[in-house]
Amino acid sequence: MFSGMGERTLDKIRVLAAYMENTHGITLARAVSVNPSRMEKILSGEEELTKKMIARIAAYFFIPVDILTDDSKDLPDPETLQLDEDLLSIQRNDIANDIEREKQKHFISRNWIVLGYRKRVKLVLSILLITVPLIAYILFCGSEVAYERIDDARKYEIGSDGLDYDIHDPIQKKYHDDLEGTSRKNNPDAYYVEVTVGTVLERIKNIHSETSSYETRMQLYFKFDKDEFRNMFRHYARNVLADQIIDDYYISSEEVRPASIDFNMWIDDHASFFEEWVETHDHLYYPGETPSNVLTDKETMFVLGNGEFVPDSLGMLKDLEEVQYYDENGNLRTMCYQKIRFNGSFEKGFDSVRYPLDSVQFKMYILPTMDADYIRYVPDRSTDSDGVLVSGFAPYFAITSGYRPIHETDKVDNFTLRLNYYYDTNNDPAVHFDDSVRTQLEIIVRANRVGISLFLQAFINLFSVVIWIIIAFYSQSYTGEDSVGMLGTGLFGVISSMIVGLSMVSDAGIFSLITMINIFTLAVIMIMTYQAIAAKRAQVRKDKVLIAYNGIKLRVLFVLLTVCTVAMFVVIPAIAYMWGV
Repeated sequence: MFSGMGERTLDKIRVLAAYMENTHGITLARAVSVNPSRMEKILSGEEELTKKMIARIAAYFFIPVDILTDDSKDLPDPETLQLDEDLLSIQRNDIANDIEREKQKHFISRNWIVLGYRKRVKLVLSILLITVPLIAYILFCGSEVAYERIDDARKYEIGSDGLDYDIHDPIQKKYHDDLEGTSRKNNPDAYYVEVTVGTVLERIKNIHSETSSYETRMQLYFKFDKDEFRNMFRHYARNVLADQIIDDYYISSEEVRPASIDFNMWIDDHASFFEEWVETHDHLYYPGETPSNVLTDKETMFVLGNGEFVPDSLGMLKDLEEVQYYDENGNLRTMCYQKIRFNGSFEKGFDSVRYPLDSVQFKMYILPTMDADYIRYVPDRSTDSDGVLVSGFAPYFAITSGYRPIHETDKVDNFTLRLNYYYDTNNDPAVHFDDSVRTQLEIIVRANRVGISLFLQAFINLFSVVIWIIIAFYSQSYTGEDSVGMLGTGLFGVISSMIVGLSMVSDAGIFSLITMINIFTLAVIMIMTYQAIAAKRAQVRKDKVLIAYNGIKLRVLFVLLTVCTVAMFVVIPAIAYMWGV
């Protein structure tokens, strides 16, 4: 107790506290805006009074401070004290709000008692009927987006295992293992030739939302061992080109061809012609051979798996180069090198449910015309003197129509070469591969769209609509206001967003991220419309049981839909976004 405070000061303050509570229904703590627990300790004597607190209490009752601190002066009759009526009114209203707030905290439990057993069951089933499909839809959208992201990350990981194919794909793994079983390390007499394939991309262009393709200007180069190729071609000629070889012999010799010929017996008698024919024809089947405007009779020894050549675009970029070298056993061998340039029109297959927060995937497939018994591609992983992959982008590489390659990270590359195993779809891949299996080179370029303003316009519009509906839900649930009039604005916003979304369909998968959000927004509006009308009908009928029923339902749905909105507009886009621009 500070000096200057009388022994009766605390008693006088207790009298004022009792008067305020009994007469005006306001606690002294609320009157002077003090923490209730602190005021309780002061009145009980557990906490000492301060000069500042005494001055605050005296000012509230418009009395001098010495009336409270001087024991020789009596406290006036509380009924004669002057109080600020406006302040009292505000404080009474504030207390009423506090009481109402306390009631609202137990709104569901108090109204639950009002409902009968059947109403309770109906309420639970009704909430489940609305929320379970909505939650299932959100989980489905999330799984679709997450799968796309995980699948992309898996495809674009730069691993240290050195494997060229997708080891997570069981079909690809089976073909790889089957081909490994027939590889030269397991079968020294195998006659296929391994062809190292690489590419240099010059340009990706003619990307239009109204078309289903894009065009690529690219170079391809092939490296292979000449002796291995000739050994392979010798077997290929025996198995595939027998009729052509026999025809060539009889045309050149001007002899009459017999009606029937056993090629295996025929070749024993014409071994020198066969070997000469192989030597003079094998280069026509080199993996990089292509026709040109001058040499129109040549065959293209590779094809585009998901596209076609642009007419008159094929041309040899470099004449066949042969380099001799000694292998580890000291044998003299010859390495052949071919390089060609062409324009290819590829099918646009890069759309994703994550559009456009994900990046575009330009995929090009190159495969040999001969199957894996004769030619097996090997992606080129070699690097130059600076440690940069030889395969990749040309120095002047560019992508038109508002795209650019992503920034590389330690896990993701903007250019990837992979090996796939291509097979005839008429055959059952689960049984076993056959002669139609080919080693397919997959070239993948990953790029970002430079601008996503169209998506952001629709996204922000839809997000604003959902927030507007959530506000309507709150008003209907907690203040009892009629929110039916707010729904028209929300519906107009959805319609405008749908129009924007439709303009994006040609450039994205129909079930894209923006479509997912659009469907969710429409569902929220329909739920809110139904509940708002039901609540209004209960108020008109003044049915207290129905009012309690709808009150509980609205509050539960408000919480659930708010959580669902966060998941749909925040969590799923966050999952979708993978790399920065």
